[in-house]
Amino acid sequence: MTDPTPFDPVPIEPAPAKGWRGLLQRRAETMLRKPRRASSELTEPGERHVVLQQIGPRPVQVMAIISQATGLDLVSASNLARDAPVVVVSGISDASADRVVERLQKAGARAVAGESYRPE
Repeated sequence: MTDPTPFDPVPIEPAPAKGWRGLLQRRAETMLRKPRRASSELTEPGERHVVLQQIGPRPVQVMAIISQATGLDLVSASNLARDAPVVVVSGISDASADRVVERLQKAGARAVAGESYRPE
């Protein structure tokens, strides 16, 4: 006779909420995952990039600015911000890079604009 295999419990997901609460929860999850368009004033083509060095004391505002500048959804912007230091956007003009850096600094983050790396 063979030994019975140990029972592997399957994680049980909570039942989805019903009514208004369920509707609002599903809508919020959809909005967090929805891709967006990058702001045209923050993405003019050029040769600069923006590096996020530290996220700072207001991470939600920083994530919203990253989402505006890149067109990423808020979840992806959150993951990008957590990986600081990281290049947020690249291939943008001087004016766009300065605008992104200014907005990130107003939100409490430490960010710098630099020139794109070109191997010789």
